[in-house]
Amino acid sequence: MKKTGVSFGLAALLAMSCLVSCITKDYTLGSALVPSNQDISIHTATIALPVGLKMADSLQTSVSQKATVGTIRTNDYGLYRSDAAMAVTAAYDSIVWGKNPVATSVRLSLTLDSAMVVNPTQRSIPQNLYVHRLKVVLDSTKIYNNCLTDDDYETEVLSRGGLVYTGNDIYTVELDTKLGEELFKIPMATLDSAELFMKAFKGLYLRCDEPMEGMEGGRLNTFDLSTSTLTLYYDYDDDEGNRRSKTESFMLGEYYSVNICSSGAREKEQSLATDALYMEGTCGIKPFISARELRGVLENYFALESQSEPDLSRVLIAKAILVFPFEYTGDYKQFDYYASILFPCKKMKATAKSRMHYKPLSEIEDEDLESGDIDRSNLCYTANISIYLQSLLRRSASQLTSEDDLWIMPTVAVYNSYSSTTYYYPDYFDYSQSLLNGTGDARHPELKLTYSILR
Repeated sequence: MKKTGVSFGLAALLAMSCLVSCITKDYTLGSALVPSNQDISIHTATIALPVGLKMADSLQTSVSQKATVGTIRTNDYGLYRSDAAMAVTAAYDSIVWGKNPVATSVRLSLTLDSAMVVNPTQRSIPQNLYVHRLKVVLDSTKIYNNCLTDDDYETEVLSRGGLVYTGNDIYTVELDTKLGEELFKIPMATLDSAELFMKAFKGLYLRCDEPMEGMEGGRLNTFDLSTSTLTLYYDYDDDEGNRRSKTESFMLGEYYSVNICSSGAREKEQSLATDALYMEGTCGIKPFISARELRGVLENYFALESQSEPDLSRVLIAKAILVFPFEYTGDYKQFDYYASILFPCKKMKATAKSRMHYKPLSEIEDEDLESGDIDRSNLCYTANISIYLQSLLRRSASQLTSEDDLWIMPTVAVYNSYSSTTYYYPDYFDYSQSLLNGTGDARHPELKLTYSILR
């Protein structure tokens, strides 16, 4: 009985296995229900980028309590210079001068935050720094790199000694004591109000000599205004008629400071940069991609692929990456001057009445996407522009404006601990020089695409 039961069970299992093995899977089941224009296949492409060079202008170089003063000249970029203007305010709410005050000394003391040189041997070269009085009031309208001219500060140099600066930690210079005498004339009510005081006193303007003609190099000095002071030393009569000495300190850039910078690289501007892409930080020259030209290149590519008039609105972008290669010179120190991040930005207005500003594409906010970091192993920068490119393809060429163009700029991330949010901005503050390959080089700028087309 047991033997017969086992045999019967084995026979049943064998029969079931045969039935199972005969079942086939039909992966096309339901495919007839998918419309033909929804049949999606994945494609990849590498397309040469149309990149030119253009000077960035009207950058917001108003940086809280940071002042960059200096000049640098190079063969590739010409003369770059940065001056600094800063508001001056009293360190205390109220000031009492006493009777018959007489200024004995006015001293400006600037604390060095960092220094930038293109030649390490010039880190301690002597530079002449000059201090002037501003003729205009700094306010929220004075925020751009070109918002002030030579006419906006007094021609007279206030510095009375110690003009030469060699890049040490602190730069101290004696100023004309008549500056103190002018402070004594300011009404007490004005001294007690930062707003009124800034309107009355205006502020200071700092500049530097440029390198001698034909000489390369120089230094950019960035001063930390939060630890820098303007100090007035003076004598006065106390209530008993005794002569006393006293000091009063004034803050620099507490409310307003702006770096006034310019670059001599304008002659490098060109619609298509075949030999090289020159990239300067702050207000210098930048790689530039016209939105209309980029759309035209893509239109030509898809026309060749489809052998017909392409409908770009039916292209679905899965991934779009800009690649900007550069070459290694054999000296690792070249990276000391390269930007850490290069990312596409748009020059735009938030509203019709707002000021023009540069803003990185929104893709930079996604940590999983290529965010423009320098890749020293593969010698390139890579930046994801998938969302931007999809938007570009959905519009006609006639709908595109200059606000759709791309500026390849150094960018920085700023973390706000109160809101636990990271914000991304173009780097308006740090000067850098990045030499990238041109459109005519073997390793030229490219757009790497992964896409599908709705049929």
